[in-house]
Amino acid sequence: MTIAVHELPAAELLQLAAGEGSRETAARLCDAERSKHILLLHAVIAETAQRFPAAHRELELAASWTALSIAQSYAPDTVAPVLAMPQLGAWAADCLLRLARSDGDSPELRACLADAGAFAAIACLRAGVDFDLLVASSDGVPALPVTGALTPAADGPARRAPAAVRGPVRLRGHGGRLELVTADVVLPVDRPRPITLTTRHAGLTLDLAVDCSTPSLDCPRHRRVESLDPVEIRRWAETLAGTWRILTRHHRADAEAISLVVRTLVPLMPEGSGSSVAATLPSAFGAVAASLPPDDLAMAETLVHELQHLKLCAVLELVPLIGEGEGEGEGDGAGPGPGPVSDDFFYAPWRDDPRPPAALLQGAYAFLGVTRFWRTQRRLLPAEQAVRGHAEFARRRAETLGVAENLLASGRLTAEGAGFVGEMARRLRAWRADEVPAEARRLGLSASFEHRTTWEVRHVLVDPAALHELAARWNARRPAALADRSWPPYRVRPADRRGLHPRSRLLTLRYADPARFRDLLGAENPSGTGALGLGPADAALLRDDLPAAAAGYLDALRRRPCGPEVWSGLALAVRGRRDDPAAAFLSRRVPLVSAVHTALHTASGETADPLALAGWLARGESGDVCGRYASSGGRSPGRTT
Repeated sequence: MTIAVHELPAAELLQLAAGEGSRETAARLCDAERSKHILLLHAVIAETAQRFPAAHRELELAASWTALSIAQSYAPDTVAPVLAMPQLGAWAADCLLRLARSDGDSPELRACLADAGAFAAIACLRAGVDFDLLVASSDGVPALPVTGALTPAADGPARRAPAAVRGPVRLRGHGGRLELVTADVVLPVDRPRPITLTTRHAGLTLDLAVDCSTPSLDCPRHRRVESLDPVEIRRWAETLAGTWRILTRHHRADAEAISLVVRTLVPLMPEGSGSSVAATLPSAFGAVAASLPPDDLAMAETLVHELQHLKLCAVLELVPLIGEGEGEGEGDGAGPGPGPVSDDFFYAPWRDDPRPPAALLQGAYAFLGVTRFWRTQRRLLPAEQAVRGHAEFARRRAETLGVAENLLASGRLTAEGAGFVGEMARRLRAWRADEVPAEARRLGLSASFEHRTTWEVRHVLVDPAALHELAARWNARRPAALADRSWPPYRVRPADRRGLHPRSRLLTLRYADPARFRDLLGAENPSGTGALGLGPADAALLRDDLPAAAAGYLDALRRRPCGPEVWSGLALAVRGRRDDPAAAFLSRRVPLVSAVHTALHTASGETADPLALAGWLARGESGDVCGRYASSGGRSPGRTT
């Protein structure tokens, strides 16, 4: 089979880093991924032949490779899309993983390997080449990627049904006809008819195969839709048509790249809360998994977001951006956000769990695209929706720049990676000059601040020895002595993915869907209790009654230690008190105040007043034990002011 050597010119790499990239660059990435698929397929067959020769022989893997090679040589342009199928890349990666982990031949391994014949059969069908291959089956019925099980031909001659067969079956194609061949029957079957969603606008076509069946496209964190009925297919088609109009009219470069890169839609179930979800798999270049979004605009944002992930996955195959051993990959007043507080994990504003550098880069690159999307789209929305666009732009601009700057300071990037992320940061800094209406900016950055501070209290752990020393100083009425801003040391609790608190979702909904926000908040009792599980202080915070919110959170913390949501709520409620040193310190270093508060209660049962404690720490940080406070505006561990 024919493959080529692929390189990404430095100029094109910088264009991609800036969130741009031409149609030619997108095509270059697609070509490289197609060659990678061929190499992966060859590796699967060669590894099987070496380690499990019986399986290689009995599954006729050599015949599958030969048939695919013949089809490619006969009709290369027709077979190229088959070799680029995300199902092929994901299947090959899955097979190689199974081969690496397998101690011996097994039915499960063979079931996976048998799909080699299925991909060869698809290539031969499209090229018009006759074939006779073993393919995977479901209870004796041949199954092909995307389409699933094939069905007997309705107009074929009457034949007795085949006996149930376990394992692969023989599929024969000749003259454009398909036949299932077993020891006792030859049964005509219909050609595969996958569900395809096609929409055209302004000279560009979006053509997506819907895949509800290929196991290798399963997303670990989300449930797939097993099938789509006609009503659901129509809803998807209508949504994609509206989405495509938005993208082709106002985001032309993204639309051109999406039309080339995205080939498959994997429908997902929404989250239990009803929120839409989306994902990509690094091994499945060209596939986007998503639940049906609430509107066309949300789907447009999703496609841009997932396109960025796919582009970066392809770039990483050609250019190393993260140093070896870093795992697999994701000036607004908010600050860049927490930096690396351990050697291994970082804060990601779009996740609730700490992320390794490679995953952090994936997320930052995806949200570079999202930020660019809202930078344009916010000016095109009707007045009642404009706040959504402005708030999203302000929020994602600040968050993504912060992550880019933390990656640059991490020491985890290669030289190429530093150049790539540096260009990302340069573009984001330039966008800080773009004006955002004050109220939209406040709403976006408040949601960002609440997410960040909740994460910090949950995941940032202060050195126990330092906590012991600070507690002793507090009890002895001595200064906190925080003049060295690298002290106390921090580390991260890496695995603690609990999901968003309802208040976090509502803070985003406040600007994303104000009508829905008002309905949900109005359904809560005046006390703040109700179906959402909000406390009175949370309800006050969401209604912008900041004094009542602060009083509620302080009352809870004066009685006993509380969870991260209480501390982040208090920090948000007092954040605007710019002349209050205690409030300013709490807003910047909430995990330290929380940790000392808990340490005091653990040691002596004392529940210190949170603001008094924050004021004491603030005086220690400034080196002024006489009560004056002057913020240096510098960087604290894991945080930039």
